[in-house]
Amino acid sequence: MSDEPIDHVEANVQRMADLHAKHAGGVTFLQKLTIATISCLGRASTVAVTVVLLLAWAGYNLAGPRFGLKPFDPPPFSLLSVTASVVALFTTLLILVTQRREEELARHRAQLTLHLVALSEQKIAKVIQILEEQRRENPMLPTRDDHEASEMAQASDPDRVLDRIIETHEQSGVG
Repeated sequence: MSDEPIDHVEANVQRMADLHAKHAGGVTFLQKLTIATISCLGRASTVAVTVVLLLAWAGYNLAGPRFGLKPFDPPPFSLLSVTASVVALFTTLLILVTQRREEELARHRAQLTLHLVALSEQKIAKVIQILEEQRRENPMLPTRDDHEASEMAQASDPDRVLDRIIETHEQSGVG
């Protein structure tokens, strides 16, 4: 590693990459398989292949008898309906599993963000306290009361803020 100081932006980007790597590191084989399958299903080429397969299925079963071929799923294509339902069920389950894992990452991010915001708010309040103390003790500055600075020097109570948000939403009829 070089002796140059690390740029704070680069350090933060690296921390976020580490968070994602840690989340990805806890993936089981089955989860990896699920993620890979959903990734494959989510491509435009999958839509094209599906359309081609559906057209081939219907075309073979509709036109096959004209060429002496026995249709394996004649109209109204009941086997196709069952196959499509089973594929839709598995696709839905795969999406739900993947979505659950992504929600876990989002929850961790939200908790980290909340923690960092609360910590930053406490630090800012402390800085304001120190600045106000220096201002009061500096003989070159006039003495005056700054009520706003005094209020801002106190860290917010998260429970009180949340209660107020809920109360305000209830009064306005919002969610």
